[in-house]
Amino acid sequence: MPHDPINLGYANALFEMAQAESVSSRVEEELYRLRELLKKNPDLLEFLKDPTIQHEGKRKALGELFQGRVHPLVLNMLITLSDQDRAGRVLHVIEEFSGRVASETEKISGEVSTVVPIDNETLQRLAAELSRITGKSVQLFQKTDPSILGGAIIKVGEQVIDGSLRRRLTQIKERLAQ
Repeated sequence: MPHDPINLGYANALFEMAQAESVSSRVEEELYRLRELLKKNPDLLEFLKDPTIQHEGKRKALGELFQGRVHPLVLNMLITLSDQDRAGRVLHVIEEFSGRVASETEKISGEVSTVVPIDNETLQRLAAELSRITGKSVQLFQKTDPSILGGAIIKVGEQVIDGSLRRRLTQIKERLAQ
């Protein structure tokens, strides 16, 4: 549902409130993590979308899961979408929010996946180099993924740089199979 006016409305409202409180970067990062959580745990999204569960039960569950763990704006967005039976739109609202942040700040978000966490200085150097290459300010989020075995996978916008050991081993296996 790209650029659906309902999704845009929620995203724009959230963006304006985050800007007013000077927390748009924090909200963007938390929404990114929320999106990853919902992708890994589709049952949570199904719970929020379930019309047979009372709104009060959903509010209580959201409060227990996220209160104190995310900015109140993020929690309120989830509660609002749930209360209005629009929880199925949450991933699209997050995408629209990220798009709005990018267009307002000439910034794009990216993700670097490694087996072990990398230090902040290395993350900053990597973000600076990606910013130089793309011509935009790159904000990197870190993700650990033991399945890549080593190296890193970097995603910025629609581009993916796969420098993982898993990929290299797969390439070697394919060459040997020929």
